[in-house]
Amino acid sequence: MFRFSPQVIPFMLTVAAMFYAAQGAFVSFVHLWYGDSYRQVEFVMDEWHDNAGYPYVSGKVAGSDEPPPFHLPGKLVDGRKVLEEAPGVPFEAGRSVKVWYSPDAPLASYNGESANVVPVEGLPERPGWKRFFLSLALTSAAAVIGFFVTAWVGTRWARRVELN
Repeated sequence: MFRFSPQVIPFMLTVAAMFYAAQGAFVSFVHLWYGDSYRQVEFVMDEWHDNAGYPYVSGKVAGSDEPPPFHLPGKLVDGRKVLEEAPGVPFEAGRSVKVWYSPDAPLASYNGESANVVPVEGLPERPGWKRFFLSLALTSAAAVIGFFVTAWVGTRWARRVELN
């Protein structure tokens, strides 16, 4: 018996579209849930770490002697070392950069977008209800359209062939 199941292709594309659309909802939800605890802090860059192709910048929060529980992701752009989430900010040891930080929110990211510890230059306003509901609507639309197409392709072109 041979089975031809072309509906797998639109199904996987639907899942991928939902994954990317849900990114904004996840980040917005974290910012809304922990909203009162977010504040802008000065992060003083100390050292660039290449980290096998995933560079990051270590440093400290201004006015604190303890090491922070986070690092800022880095990126090489045209041979320059910059902050990934704020490419306009070059790495310079001793330079300070304002970041949104919540000691209560999780240090998590979704598809490369950080939900906590984001340079203010890269995120001038924290995400709110508008981005949350827009992302949920996009995720829902991707699901409805994608699963409809998946079902249509399955009923139209799926075949089972008996081999004798």
